[in-house]
Amino acid sequence: MPSRSAGFTLIELLVVMLIIGIMATTLTLSLTPDTHRAAEDEAWRFARVLEQAVDAAELGQPLALVWSSDGYAFRELDDDGRWQAPSDAFFAPHRWPDGISSEAVTLYGAAQPAGRPLWLVEQGQARPYALLLRAGERLRRVQLSPLGKVSVGAPS
Repeated sequence: MPSRSAGFTLIELLVVMLIIGIMATTLTLSLTPDTHRAAEDEAWRFARVLEQAVDAAELGQPLALVWSSDGYAFRELDDDGRWQAPSDAFFAPHRWPDGISSEAVTLYGAAQPAGRPLWLVEQGQARPYALLLRAGERLRRVQLSPLGKVSVGAPS
């Protein structure tokens, strides 16, 4: 009776290679950052921080927003009339994740310059800012209403 040699058949090797290929593809796709989802998350994160900053400003803390294409920060006016970083860590500067940038900040439809403090509250009322976030081709608009409420959506 002829003995069969030990080893794997070609079919068995192909099945194992197919399984390894599927696992590698799944792992690669799960590690690739989803900038669309990240843009949505960052827009909502900024919206919540902005609402808190407006609340603090309405309660008398002189706060301003400073934006740039790669992030944002808040500034507080000190007793000498100079802009300083707020002592509250909640309002610490924040950089957008890779692949996300802010395109523009508008007030009453007019573009506002980057890098300059923009008052959040004027005469006891929130100023209606809008900030555009870009992640590839996707745009998200973060809109502050005069009532201090913030909404997130697609630009109109």
